[in-house]
Amino acid sequence: MRSVAITNAKGGVGKSTTSINLAAALVELDQRVLLVDADPSGNAALGLFPRGIASVGLADSLLENVTLEEVAVASDVPGLDVVAPGDRLGACSDQMGGAQGLGQGREFRVRRLLKGIQNHDVVIIDTSPVLTPLNVAIYYAVNEILIPIDPCVAALAGVRALEDLVRSVSEFRLEFTDAGPLRIAGVLITRADRTLVSKQIESEVRDYFGERVYPRIVPASVKFREAYARGMPLIHYDRLSAGADAYREAAMFYLHGQDARERPISKAS
Repeated sequence: MRSVAITNAKGGVGKSTTSINLAAALVELDQRVLLVDADPSGNAALGLFPRGIASVGLADSLLENVTLEEVAVASDVPGLDVVAPGDRLGACSDQMGGAQGLGQGREFRVRRLLKGIQNHDVVIIDTSPVLTPLNVAIYYAVNEILIPIDPCVAALAGVRALEDLVRSVSEFRLEFTDAGPLRIAGVLITRADRTLVSKQIESEVRDYFGERVYPRIVPASVKFREAYARGMPLIHYDRLSAGADAYREAAMFYLHGQDARERPISKAS
């Protein structure tokens, strides 16, 4: 099983959109996916359940030792299950940072939950943009992170801070666990447009991260909002759009790395 956190210290970069559409694209590639919404705002879960999300979710798994698969809810996308944040997630994250919080080993609660997953091939965790004790615990737990970046002036500032944290977490993982270093699975440029500023920042991001940047950018489009409002991934709402193709290609690169260049991009009917 692979596990990836969709993360960036900067908000508004398309983390939830990426979580939803990457998950749906992976399902098209015959992966059974568990999408865990670890942001108390619940944006990722709401993007698949717009009429309301379950009150039980990740918080209950952390506080009551219920498995993630027990609190997961099947979405309308066959093969994609969703764990909502749960009503108590905000308080739960605060407890993880306190000496009297979730108890000894609270930093590894998420890691233990991921080890208990048996029925899914990929776990995607949508994190909050705020650095919380819960986010740090997620970084201890997952195999890798994927960083969405929108091409704005401050694009790289938050990423550099995130890289410092990833480095520290990797050192901790190597010293205290058998998990190995935390890997950056990829960098995905989102919400790109045709402006000169967007193109310049895309060039800077590619210079900075090199081959870790996925080849195809995700273009800005009002279709993403329309799909979200209807509780659908864009790759189902507008299957032939450039944005849908970008997320299908991102899923290919996530699964196969540079070998994805030799594989056709599937478009499910």
